[in-house]
Amino acid sequence: MKHTFLYILCIISVFFSSCKKNDSSVTLSSETEITRFYFAAMDSFPSVSSTTFSISNYAAKDTGLITNADSMAYKTPITRLVPRLLFKATPSSTTVILSDGTSFEMTGKDTIDFTNPILLRIVSSDKSATKYYRVVVNVHHVDPDLFDWQQLCSAVVPEGTAATKGVVLSGRYLLFANDGFKTTVYLSADGKTWDSGTIPATLPATCSVREILAAKGNLYYCQDGVIYSSADGVTWLSDDRNTETYIPRAMMMEFKDSIWLVAEHASEHTFHLAVKDGNAWRPNPNPLPDNWPLSDFTATSFTAISGRARAVIIGGYDIQGNALNSLWNIEYSRATGYRYANFAIQHPQFTAIIGAAAVSYGKYLYMFGGLDKEAQYISTTALYSEDEGLNWYPIDTVHNRLMDVYTQRTQTSAFVHDNYIWLMGGQTRTEMYSDVMKGKLTSIDW
Repeated sequence: MKHTFLYILCIISVFFSSCKKNDSSVTLSSETEITRFYFAAMDSFPSVSSTTFSISNYAAKDTGLITNADSMAYKTPITRLVPRLLFKATPSSTTVILSDGTSFEMTGKDTIDFTNPILLRIVSSDKSATKYYRVVVNVHHVDPDLFDWQQLCSAVVPEGTAATKGVVLSGRYLLFANDGFKTTVYLSADGKTWDSGTIPATLPATCSVREILAAKGNLYYCQDGVIYSSADGVTWLSDDRNTETYIPRAMMMEFKDSIWLVAEHASEHTFHLAVKDGNAWRPNPNPLPDNWPLSDFTATSFTAISGRARAVIIGGYDIQGNALNSLWNIEYSRATGYRYANFAIQHPQFTAIIGAAAVSYGKYLYMFGGLDKEAQYISTTALYSEDEGLNWYPIDTVHNRLMDVYTQRTQTSAFVHDNYIWLMGGQTRTEMYSDVMKGKLTSIDW
């Protein structure tokens, strides 16, 4: 029995010796390439693990670059990150070389400070090849929610006693001013330096300049049934439509790549939206509600989250002179056409909104100035809406220090151009302004 046991033990020893010999014949690789680089998730900053890194392998096979084209969010901590690496073939070693020259072998659990670029030294499993990767981690150093405002010109109109309207047209900035006796247009290439002004011969001396509309590369103004148009702000053409069935009363907005105005039926005295169709104005036969605004409203159009074209018409006065708190929303879809809804019916935030200015910028709508029924400012700061005009909230003055350059006022002109919000002019109870300022959201170009 003892001899039998020894015999079996010898057979087992021979078997395992044979297996060990076969294992040692595995071919080692000369590959040093990293195929993926990412970071382990952090509870407080989950976006760290989803940051995408690109890996560039240079013509020189022993060098490469790993970096993130889209910077990480502002204030993301990168002093204790755990990197994860995938390789084309398992290396024999991976060494981290810090900016101060110190180095250590990676274990897969290392926390590394990526404030400065680091080097990764990859040695192939057969130790015949070495490759260095420079790793650069980019983080936004500026708060993405921060607005940068600057005043370009303190006063365009020398006497400063005129109602104003600012627009941008064909890359030039125009400020219209009316002092009750004449209309003057001032021109600028940069918003800082302005000419001495020109009096357009065709515009009425009583022109309500704030109702001038910039749309589709031209300017439009409506008064007493006459539509005035201009391609440069200086020379205006007049189109008298008082003999037509629908008489134009007020320019409204640019929406759906068309120009909109409000027209009055000559005999029925109902008001209708009309859209410019070529050289003609095509009225909608369905009358507008009685409380539709005709003056001192603000309108802006944008693409909704749904992808549909939308417009918001805010406040103003109706034909009877009643101050309105309306927040009219117009939405267009191919299935249903145009739909109208007054958000203020369910959300009456203000007693009225008179002389405000609104723009669509970034993810939100912004509203500047405006008075209520008691002629009090509707807000001590600018307002924003994150739900496309349904609700309005005061801006975060920590990030949006608008009031450093913008005195509280009404009748301001606002538009978006070259990724900036531009504000021009306006007035208070005692003073009229013709200043020019612009503000930009830090992340608007990201």
